[in-house]
Amino acid sequence: MLHTLHVRNLALIESAELVLDAGLNVISGETGGGKSLLIAALKLLRGEKAPPGLVRSGADEMQVDGEFRLDTGERSRAVAALVDELCGGEVEDDLLLVTRLVDAHGRSRCRIGGRPATITALRTLGEHLVEIHGQGDSRALMRPEIQSETLDAFAGTSQLRLQFAEQLAVARRANAALQQAVAGAQQHRQRVEFLRFQQQQMQDLRLDDGELASLEQEHQVLSNLDAVRQGLQAALRFLQDDESCAADLLGQASRHLRSVSDVDRRLEGAADDLATVEDLVANVCRNMQSGLARLDLDPARLADVEARLDAIQSALKRFGPTEADFRRKLAEVVQELAKVEQQGDEEALAHAQKLALAAAATTGRKLLRARRKAAEPFAARIVAELQDLGMAHIVVRAAMAAEFVDETILTTATEHGPVAVDIEVRINPGEPFRSMRETASGGELARIVLAIKKTLADQDRVPLLVLDEIDAEIGGRLGLQVGQKLGEVATHHQVVIVTHLPQVAAFADRHFLVRKEVDKKGKAERTRSSVAELAGAQIERELAAMAGDGGDAATLEQARSLVRKVRSARRRPACADSKGARAHGSVSAARGSAATAHGSVSAADGSVPTADGSVPTADGSVPTADGSVPTADGSGASATASS
Repeated sequence: MLHTLHVRNLALIESAELVLDAGLNVISGETGGGKSLLIAALKLLRGEKAPPGLVRSGADEMQVDGEFRLDTGERSRAVAALVDELCGGEVEDDLLLVTRLVDAHGRSRCRIGGRPATITALRTLGEHLVEIHGQGDSRALMRPEIQSETLDAFAGTSQLRLQFAEQLAVARRANAALQQAVAGAQQHRQRVEFLRFQQQQMQDLRLDDGELASLEQEHQVLSNLDAVRQGLQAALRFLQDDESCAADLLGQASRHLRSVSDVDRRLEGAADDLATVEDLVANVCRNMQSGLARLDLDPARLADVEARLDAIQSALKRFGPTEADFRRKLAEVVQELAKVEQQGDEEALAHAQKLALAAAATTGRKLLRARRKAAEPFAARIVAELQDLGMAHIVVRAAMAAEFVDETILTTATEHGPVAVDIEVRINPGEPFRSMRETASGGELARIVLAIKKTLADQDRVPLLVLDEIDAEIGGRLGLQVGQKLGEVATHHQVVIVTHLPQVAAFADRHFLVRKEVDKKGKAERTRSSVAELAGAQIERELAAMAGDGGDAATLEQARSLVRKVRSARRRPACADSKGARAHGSVSAARGSAATAHGSVSAADGSVPTADGSVPTADGSVPTADGSVPTADGSGASATASS
């Protein structure tokens, strides 16, 4: 539960501290006084986005602190584990401190369990700590997706819905790939043929590393064969073939120098060098002879080289320009061909689509069966709650198709389920069922939403339930029933409600008043909103003020009577169908009117309880034994649930 809420520099609130009760906490005050700022503070603790202009004028930053008291239950252990997982924060002595700060520029920071954390982490934690419902929820519940989520919350099938949504997305992607493959079959075949042609051409070339440079060198030689032969022959003549060739002259010179070196040892080096020259010349002659031998080639070799060069150069123009570019292009073609051949496998794509569709359909049927199974008890619970709220003849059902064709979910299903869920109501006997979207009365819709919230609250989803004027369209005539219903919710949850109905506020375990004041210091004025916990006579005066005239003695007496009778009702044991009450005295969950014969409740409008303890309505009608209010024609009350 949220034990203490600290607020500093939040718009008109300079500083406020609320120590909350574990049960029903009521916030009241004049319009524009700042009640919504406390809801905004709770939203910030839940990780919601900070709207602009929240920081009090003249302040550097605003701060909201929430002290959450965790017990030893499984849910509290899960919260503590989540805190550790999100940011490494600690829960000391069962106390979890959550802080949200927003500076004047709109930048947010937060701490969880004394450790800095991201807003995303705070949002994740907030979903486990606080649930907030506002006036707009009445209209939101008209949307089919919200109705699906509501039924899933009751049935415990939210995870199954998310699984279906994921599988439906996979099936639709597989179907899109298949349809794309079918539609582009001709273009795909052309692309595959072109890539195969390119791959075949490049692979057939069988280009070796360095082959182009080698062929170009060979072509240069073959193109100048006669000139090369003549040059080699002339060189050989001068070196060794003529009578006075260089080789013979070097040999004679080497022999003479060698004989002289025998006499003059200082010439031995010169003689050795000349002998080396003689050997080099002989080696050069042998190489030139080999070169001449190589020129005795097949006359067709030049044509072969030229043909090979033409093939290589033509390929490099298309796939080059270098050998490295050619090889890179070949690798790219092979890779793309493998990819498009796989993509173009319509049979494989059709098989993948079939498997994905079957998986989504299987999960969809599980979800549909679970929803249909839960629909009747869900509707029955709502009807039971609405009977206590003066809608005696209402029938509620969660309408949905009993089956679906697998292929249709690709086009008709949504991420919220294979078939639509529509909560339908029949408010008056003899009238047809109508979708909630067609329900015209704001008061009726508000009561239906409250009944659904009460039903879901019993599912024990989160410890703190915040209700922001959800009773705004419910008149004072039903205030006592609404207050008692909220008291029942508060037996399982901590509840914070902003209300304008004194009949609801009278059921509070703790009542806070938000008041706007103007401080005057000389010519300067500054507006502040303050929050105060009420007690005793203060509560009575506020209830009278909520009824319309806090200064009227009769209204004040009616407020005192309202407080006395509600307290008397709390002291009585719970009826057989009660949800149970907390030790410190919550409202029993007994159905029917708010008071019995020995403890009637006076309405704030001055009506007087009858002998049986029921409270007349504004038009003087008296609730029946089960607590419902007869209709204009005096008919009784009954309710059933169907799906």
